[in-house]
Amino acid sequence: MLKKTALVCLLLLGNILAAQAYDLPPSTGTHRVEFEADEADFNEYSRVINLSGKVKLQEKNTDDGVMKLIRAKEVTVDMKNKIVTSHSDFVIDSSTGSIYGKSGFVNYGNNSGLIRDARFSYGTFTFRGKEVSFDDKKYLYKKASLTSCDEEKPHYHLRSSLIKIVPDHYFLAYNSLLYLGKIPVFYFPVLFKPDGEGTPFTTYLFPGYDSRNGPYMKANFAYKINPELKVKLYLDYFTKKGIGTGGELDFRRPEKNITNISVYRIRESGESFDRWALTGGYWHSFNNYNESATAHYYSQSYFRLLSDPQFNNHYFRNNPFAISDDKYASVAFTRQSKYTITRLSARRRDILPEDTAEDFIRQEEASPRLDFFAVPFQIMKLPWLNSFSMYVESGHDHAWEDYQKKGKAQWTVYKSIPIMKHITFAPSAFVSEDMYLSTSSANSDEWIGHYGGKANLRFDQKWGSLDFGYSYSQRMRNGKWKDDLDAADRGQEQRELYADLFVVPNYKTYFRARSGYDLRDYFSAESRDRMSPLITEVSYSPSAYSNLFAQDTYDFHGSSNSFILQGRAGTKENYFGLGLSNYSSAAGDDGAWIFHNAFGIRFYPKATWRIEGILRFRTIADEGHNNSLRFFEKTVSLYKDFHDFRTRLSFRSRAGGVKDFFFIVTLKMNDPKKEDLEEKSREYWRPWREEGAARDY
Repeated sequence: MLKKTALVCLLLLGNILAAQAYDLPPSTGTHRVEFEADEADFNEYSRVINLSGKVKLQEKNTDDGVMKLIRAKEVTVDMKNKIVTSHSDFVIDSSTGSIYGKSGFVNYGNNSGLIRDARFSYGTFTFRGKEVSFDDKKYLYKKASLTSCDEEKPHYHLRSSLIKIVPDHYFLAYNSLLYLGKIPVFYFPVLFKPDGEGTPFTTYLFPGYDSRNGPYMKANFAYKINPELKVKLYLDYFTKKGIGTGGELDFRRPEKNITNISVYRIRESGESFDRWALTGGYWHSFNNYNESATAHYYSQSYFRLLSDPQFNNHYFRNNPFAISDDKYASVAFTRQSKYTITRLSARRRDILPEDTAEDFIRQEEASPRLDFFAVPFQIMKLPWLNSFSMYVESGHDHAWEDYQKKGKAQWTVYKSIPIMKHITFAPSAFVSEDMYLSTSSANSDEWIGHYGGKANLRFDQKWGSLDFGYSYSQRMRNGKWKDDLDAADRGQEQRELYADLFVVPNYKTYFRARSGYDLRDYFSAESRDRMSPLITEVSYSPSAYSNLFAQDTYDFHGSSNSFILQGRAGTKENYFGLGLSNYSSAAGDDGAWIFHNAFGIRFYPKATWRIEGILRFRTIADEGHNNSLRFFEKTVSLYKDFHDFRTRLSFRSRAGGVKDFFFIVTLKMNDPKKEDLEEKSREYWRPWREEGAARDY
């Protein structure tokens, strides 16, 4: 036996002959194990080393970097089989974390092993297992538990029959019970947590209650297939209405394809028909458009379809189309060259008639429609630019019931003429032809021409611009190049003087005011009745979370007026917002004022809770000139952060009998990572969706 304060040996991991047992290999350039111990003995025949005392064993790679560090009181090193065994407490440190065990072995030849009564610290998580086996890719914990709580007695933990950890990718737990302290509160058949650059799969659960659907549980299962593609599965249970299913798909490769599709379907208890919604769209490029390409070919589509107007109001109430008075779908194929744009498309829009709230009817349809645009061009070096556009379509238009085919072609010439510094004169003229082909023998085809022009004088300064101009448009008789003087309006579509003021003192603020004066002479009217509504608006945005916008529309002859005010001040979590609007008309509008108030409060920066609220109400002046106040929506959400949890409690009450309540608990370990794909998709397709929200609740 050799006894020293510290004994250092180098063990070559290749085949070492017995005669060379005491020859030391080079200290670098070799995959090896290096150790220190208070005491050690070596059996030359079995090639086993027994170490005791303060044992420190390092596995190093060929670049002399430490791959693993083992610290223990007693260790046996079997050089022949490349196995390190500890029969007492030990610790293994590596790049993936630290493992504590009561006993076990490590095969440093193939980087595998088994540890009993193990505890593994990995990132913010602590895993425990009765028995842990591992290799160079994964760890398997049997009769395991995990927590991210760093308290001596953790506030929560999960007990699982088996946990699989793939470092830098994910961990997967089977048959897990969530404990708060010692109390079991929830069972998870499978729990998946992504990490690093692996394939993320995340589960979201939303328990709640509303007066129509009863207690419910909404579940989202999100799976990120790759950095460009993510899918979600919706699986919901409503105690009063049954099971709802759906999903969402996001694909984003900006130079090639941007797609989002969301679908949901439920057959309510006792009903024989499905209620459903299908929304989304796509943009797809068929070729790479560059300077050498003659044209760019692409397709795009948008659709917002649903079975009935109340669908979102019953199942997706955060959607801005909660009560939808229409549905829409379109698809287009486009060829874009350096000089022209040609588009072949189809579209349909259905609306909700005023006398019913149940069924949509077709309002307009074009299938197909062909559009053609020519970019501005010159002819024979004449000193003005030309533009040409046209379309033809076949379909249905509620305004032209018997005319199933129609089209239009327009030619415009224009020129920008500098008068002096900061003053520009821009005249233009156009001629166009409208075509309506009837499918009814009672109606004849119509070919209606138009001509007109515009003259605009602009004063342009650093602070903004001021425009004065005159617009003219005249309609001609059907099939003739003569003014339609026999019509009630004598074919006078437009004769207007206008002014438009646009002031931009800085990048945070702008002000705009515009109005006009009608010069058509087929009717007589006082000057104020010829004035177009005066529209003024102002916007001020001093920061990302503070802004003010106001717009007023004043009709000089009093037929209708409107006022809109929207403002928000504060930060992302501490803010106050106000919305105010009023629309009135001489036709007997009740002149109601609509108020919208939103607020968020976190009383001090480190507070663990905050509150958000939305109040919407209206005031109506009755015949006795008394103002009545009526709330039509109230929403309050309370957010509370605990040591290991984030919670949200929300209540909403809205006109139409909507009363719902839901409660969300999120373990901090399951906080969603900010994904570029998720955020870009939200901004592109659903900007109303809350940041980080998994769906529109």
